[in-house]
Amino acid sequence: MHLMDMLRKLGDRLGIIELSPGSPQPSAPVKIQTRTITLAELVTKIHITEVRELAGLPAELSIPFEDVYKAAGIQPPAWTVVHLENFLKSGPIRALDRPQAQREILRTLATEGINAADIIKDAVARDQTLDAFEESIAHKRQQWLAAKKQLLSALETQIHELQEQQRRVEQEIATGEKTWTEWRRRKRQREMDMAYAVGFLIDQPVISIEEE
Repeated sequence: MHLMDMLRKLGDRLGIIELSPGSPQPSAPVKIQTRTITLAELVTKIHITEVRELAGLPAELSIPFEDVYKAAGIQPPAWTVVHLENFLKSGPIRALDRPQAQREILRTLATEGINAADIIKDAVARDQTLDAFEESIAHKRQQWLAAKKQLLSALETQIHELQEQQRRVEQEIATGEKTWTEWRRRKRQREMDMAYAVGFLIDQPVISIEEE
């Protein structure tokens, strides 16, 4: 399921988890709170036309995602969702359980003055972009697939016709060989009959008889 679909199923009003004010110092107890935000605040307008044009290129599936994001006009914040992903993959964070990792992430964002909503908006924008890119490619591939299936059907018809033609030619060859063999048999028999007859008139063979 697309991220946007998931957000819509959750409802228009969502909760963003962040560090509560008053605990920016590493030594201070971490207090986590949830701030309400609407789905409309998370949605970013992307350049659909540019994304569709990019999807229309011949080698669309080899286009890097970053190029797709640029075509969509996404303006990356100070911390993108990629920054967050890399932070989660870092050694110190990977060793923590989920609650500990969450507190460390929120503390880091608070220390650097990063708004968690900006990261979420970045993720939503990237998802919107990839969805639009995929839809354009899917539409193009449907047309491509229909054309290929039509070509395949034509080729299968041609193959069937060629097979029928091959069968007819093979049958003609078989019939021709049988007729030829029968004719040579009758010819040999006729030569043998003539040789037998003239043998009463001459003591040397004058009729050529092919061996079987």
